[in-house]
Amino acid sequence: MKQQKEITGHAVRAMYQYTGAADVAAATNDQGYMNAMTTVWEDVVFRNMYLTGGIGSSGHNEGFTEDFDLPNESAYCETCASVGMVFWNQRMNTLTGESKYIDVLERSLYNGALDGISLSGDRFFYGNPLSSAGNYGRSEWFGTACCPSNIARLVASLGDYIYGRSEQGIWVNLFVASNTTFTIGKNTVPLQLETNYPWEGNVKITVNPAKKVAYALHVRIPGWSENVPAPGKLYQFTDTRDEKVNILLNGKPVTYRQEKGYAVIDRTWQKGDVVEVKLPMDVRQVTARTDVKADQDRVALQRGPLVYCVEGADNEGRAYNILVPNKATFTTKSHQVLDEPVIAIKANLSIVEAATDGLSVQIKPKLITAIPYYTWANRGKSPMQVWLPSRIKEVKIAE
Repeated sequence: MKQQKEITGHAVRAMYQYTGAADVAAATNDQGYMNAMTTVWEDVVFRNMYLTGGIGSSGHNEGFTEDFDLPNESAYCETCASVGMVFWNQRMNTLTGESKYIDVLERSLYNGALDGISLSGDRFFYGNPLSSAGNYGRSEWFGTACCPSNIARLVASLGDYIYGRSEQGIWVNLFVASNTTFTIGKNTVPLQLETNYPWEGNVKITVNPAKKVAYALHVRIPGWSENVPAPGKLYQFTDTRDEKVNILLNGKPVTYRQEKGYAVIDRTWQKGDVVEVKLPMDVRQVTARTDVKADQDRVALQRGPLVYCVEGADNEGRAYNILVPNKATFTTKSHQVLDEPVIAIKANLSIVEAATDGLSVQIKPKLITAIPYYTWANRGKSPMQVWLPSRIKEVKIAE
């Protein structure tokens, strides 16, 4: 185990093994385990992770093949593997204090894992592909029923992943509306987090200690808000945005130090202190490195931590005739998928269709609707794509 450097084999079993290894490393302070975990984590995230945070490209072994082998329609991405990514990355964050592990946890949680359960809560995905010709649907149950129970317990345990603590500090890892109470020394510190994240980028954190108490509040600055969609260079945004995360204390800009991906506000806190975090929520285009052949000349859409897809249910039954032009523009709009209120992306793209003479094709502008990936296939079977082509390629037809 300590000599392992690359991810191999069954994706779910690997996640459980590495989660356990991280626990052993924490309990024994064994640097060998820690070095192995760091090296294998980089192999997973830098070369073998889907944009959705899903892992395991092959259904043949329910796991890994070669580096950068990330096909979309045949992607296995078992729900349990994304749940395992949450487990493992939480342990790695606890061990190191580095926010990059929460960046990956959040990506898997909101996309790869959440996609595994229907909006109604009673239908499931075992695998989570990133494209579909319209023949893939959710099921009520499976003969091997690990995924329904696994995603159910993850959703039920969400509160375990929001915060972290030490004797001298409190960590805000995920932006989820919640209330909790910490103990700092002999003092209790009630904390309230208010937000409509991931739809909106405003986060309000109110602390109410009974008396003044000194500690460091660590607020995670998401990598995606600083032009890093995921650790490593497997994925990159097509442009760089200058808009920064804005942090206020009691309505005024606050001085903080940035440490391991967190904004650290170290001070004496008193009842009613309010920290406000304002995150940029622009629509971003993502590309994959050229080694990922399945995503060459394609872009994906992301807003905040959410990966988006185009589904036929919103686009006249089609998802494979869409082209992203160089100067595509994007807006957002309130939308509903069944009873689920979401923020949809409205994109001025192009579609390719047959000309009236039936002998050629034509490209026409079209307003396309993209929805959060986790909400697809809730309205029946429908074609879907996460990675949209940005150019037309020559198609060779066998004679």
